[in-house]
Amino acid sequence: MSGKKRQQKKGRWPDGSKCAVILSFDFDAESDELRATPNKIVPLTKGRYGATVGINRIMNLLSNFHIPATFFVPGWVAENYKSIVEEVKRRGFEVAGHGYLHEKVSELMLEEERLVLTKCVEGIKHATGISPIGYRAPWFDFGRRSLPLLCKLGFEYDSSLMNQDLPYFIKVGTNEKLVELPVDWCLDDYPAFEVDRKSPRQVQETWQAEFDALYADDSLFNLTMHPECIGRPARIQMLKQLIRHMKSKKKVWFASANDVAEWWRTAHADEPPAEFDFIENIRD
Repeated sequence: MSGKKRQQKKGRWPDGSKCAVILSFDFDAESDELRATPNKIVPLTKGRYGATVGINRIMNLLSNFHIPATFFVPGWVAENYKSIVEEVKRRGFEVAGHGYLHEKVSELMLEEERLVLTKCVEGIKHATGISPIGYRAPWFDFGRRSLPLLCKLGFEYDSSLMNQDLPYFIKVGTNEKLVELPVDWCLDDYPAFEVDRKSPRQVQETWQAEFDALYADDSLFNLTMHPECIGRPARIQMLKQLIRHMKSKKKVWFASANDVAEWWRTAHADEPPAEFDFIENIRD
């Protein structure tokens, strides 16, 4: 390997860090249930568990470890749980966008998606005083029209797509580009716990194995969680053990999603953006 290549690898993350870790939480509360099944009481209470119990456990855990995190928040949640979202910001965590009522973009027309994103920004700005610059599509359901809409509303990064391990740039139009922070279903607590019904031990084994492999590859570990899901007592204890394992490794950079996106935009500015020609071929 040439010296130039070694230098590029060494400079992938700040201060010579080997791996970047984003702990992210989709704070949905009962927004999705209100949209999809508004007459079903039990699912609504499941969502409220995240807002009344789970999110406090999460914030306390993060504060105890003194590590940052990003909370992706629907606009409706910012409006209806304003004091909690204010507390998230007060504790120093990033608040990013996540739709308005946890909509599936594939079910929306252009003007509907534009309205959803606008209301998302307005709801978060009303709660925090700041417009969000990061976005995650609910259900990771990202549309071909999402990119220009996000740019027009001032978003600088997205975290919804699954075609890479490392961050990368997405070209939007002629001069604009978004930073993409890739995700994957295997690093999402909802399918693991609520669909597959895995135990905390099983999920920890999966996540720890993924972290160890990404750490060895100097890569990005981007974990997606939900307060109503990871906030259960045994699961929050599992997350505590996982954090301890990650902190036991040398040169791990715990960062908010915005911190990672900002670093990538600055330190890797010369990397060419990805071309998403296939998106243009997707029919409405």
